[in-house]
Amino acid sequence: MNYYVDIHADILPGFSVPGSRPMTTEEAAARTDLLRESNVKLAAAAPYYDPQRYSPEEFLEMRNAKIAALEDHAQSMRIVGGAVLPMEYCMAAPRALAPMVLGESGYLLIELPREPITEEFCEKLSRLRIVSGFSLIAADADRYFDIWTPEDWITLRQTGILLQISVGGILQAEHRKLSLYLLANQYAHFVASGTRPAGEPLRFTESMRTVQRSLPAHLYRRIKNNAGMLLSNAEPSSFF
Repeated sequence: MNYYVDIHADILPGFSVPGSRPMTTEEAAARTDLLRESNVKLAAAAPYYDPQRYSPEEFLEMRNAKIAALEDHAQSMRIVGGAVLPMEYCMAAPRALAPMVLGESGYLLIELPREPITEEFCEKLSRLRIVSGFSLIAADADRYFDIWTPEDWITLRQTGILLQISVGGILQAEHRKLSLYLLANQYAHFVASGTRPAGEPLRFTESMRTVQRSLPAHLYRRIKNNAGMLLSNAEPSSFF
């Protein structure tokens, strides 16, 4: 396919992650325009869900209204809903996560806590996957490169969780080598624009072209196609 799919697009105004300000309506519209002009045909708008600020119902109502408000800018680009969920919230309410999936798939983006990878940590992830009934994707895995080793990521993958690398993991020189290693060896499965500070460009197409130049053609095609397969609700085994 000659177009892109972004499974974690930070394009909705009014939402923020801890420590950052929310995007303005103008900034969100500009990002949406840029994604569309970059030949992205399908994007999952996945803002961070802060259970201290919103009930699930409030969050979903706000998210869906923001997606609808971007339709004029999206034009031919289809936007589906999603969310980035704190792992602690998922553990507390594993049977209430269905409205937060990416599009109509059986996949959830989760924010992992910044703590050591231990046997207990891995058991929690495995249990969450089983109890919730959904497949889990670690959002913006490159944000943890400063605390987890390549061996930690391999251990984490044994829980069945999938990994999403953000554009920062590809374009930042200090993270690129590990990102490409994880992608090349199928420890990581997706490249997405990911969470970006308000005002910064997404640079999604640039990151995909870097992957294309850096990896064999068959691996690049697989990584590029994985996003569309996920939103089509392909089986998790399709990505191994």
